Amino acid sequence: MYALPGPPLDPPTLLFSISLVSGLMSAFAYSTARAMPEQRRCLNEWARANLAAGIAFLLYFLRGHIPFAISFLVANLAVLVVPILMLRALARLVGHTAHPALSRGVMVVGALGVVPGALAPELSVLGAVSVSGGIAVMSGALARLMWTHPLARSLPAARFTGAVALLATVTFCWRAVNSAVLWWHGTQPDISTTAGSHKLSLLIGGAFIVAGSIAFLTMVHELRRRQANDRARRDGLTGVLNRSAFFEAARQRLTHEPGGRFAVAMIDVDHFKRINDGHGHAAGDVAITHLAQLVADSSRQSDLVGRYGGEEFVVMLDDADAEVAQAFGQRLLDAVRNAPVHLPNGVSLHCTVSVGVAEGLHATGQADLDLEQSLARADAALYVAKAMGRDQVRSEEHTSELQSQSTISYAVFCLKK
Repeated sequence: MYALPGPPLDPPTLLFSISLVSGLMSAFAYSTARAMPEQRRCLNEWARANLAAGIAFLLYFLRGHIPFAISFLVANLAVLVVPILMLRALARLVGHTAHPALSRGVMVVGALGVVPGALAPELSVLGAVSVSGGIAVMSGALARLMWTHPLARSLPAARFTGAVALLATVTFCWRAVNSAVLWWHGTQPDISTTAGSHKLSLLIGGAFIVAGSIAFLTMVHELRRRQANDRARRDGLTGVLNRSAFFEAARQRLTHEPGGRFAVAMIDVDHFKRINDGHGHAAGDVAITHLAQLVADSSRQSDLVGRYGGEEFVVMLDDADAEVAQAFGQRLLDAVRNAPVHLPNGVSLHCTVSVGVAEGLHATGQADLDLEQSLARADAALYVAKAMGRDQVRSEEHTSELQSQSTISYAVFCLKK
């Protein structure tokens, strides 16, 4: 049976193929950036990295048909930019600050090696050493970011990206050391596009661009999905957890940490109706948003903050007892007193809040009932704070003070609330 010969797996074919794939990846990243404004900057960085790779490999492919200085100088500087831009894109994606000094140092060293090679081809080995070394350094930094950053470690695709980056680090480090050793011993290493080491570098570089781009876009979509889920759990006005999300998160915590210490706080804005009646509902929304931020700032990172409804907020304090909850309530009162609400019309409102706190119970062993009973006791303490003059924090032990009041006084209090 006669078989048609397949396309040759030679360096020119690899160069043209990688250039074409890089250009397509760049166009796809740019088009994706338009549809994802929140990730636009990191997607544009990744698109520029692929564009630089496409230009570099196209110039390698055209070597012999264009001036050597262009195919060597421009191509090598462009290929050195690729891992720098990729590192910047991934750092932006996970909220990390890439160290610009490292990138500048790699570019300076790379240029110092490439420029002499462009002027004198016999010195082109300096470019091979500096560029390969620079790619190895940046690839290593990229692998470290993917394996050590907390957010990146939560993304499965990041581990794959780190593995490919580590492979690129080893490959280009070997090429840099091998070229330097041969040159040191008086042997001019073969750095042409037909050299075996060059073919291996092309294969690894092409795999890194393709696999890295697929993994990068996978991470972008995964983070976007997480952000969409988080937005669905957030109150649209204040940004804290909505009521259903708060209860879901609190139940999960009680289920996964049975017997763990916790406390709850119920918070209510004093005389909120006066704000709406005197300044309008838009001013009320500004006040609610402002106070929600103060509640979140007064809490710890491990605490759960939610909007219970209307002008009421609820906080679940992790690993806390009644004393810690009381301290939180007092801290919040001080913050609200010292931070007036600034309305768009220039008016400043001085608001206060009342806080009821209670130490969490593990009485039933059922998360729903334990949480419900703990919140009921904090809510009773909130009523005490309201009845005793507002702008204060009260715990469950003060509820007897309210219960000792007459029925008429209690009814009047409820009407005033």
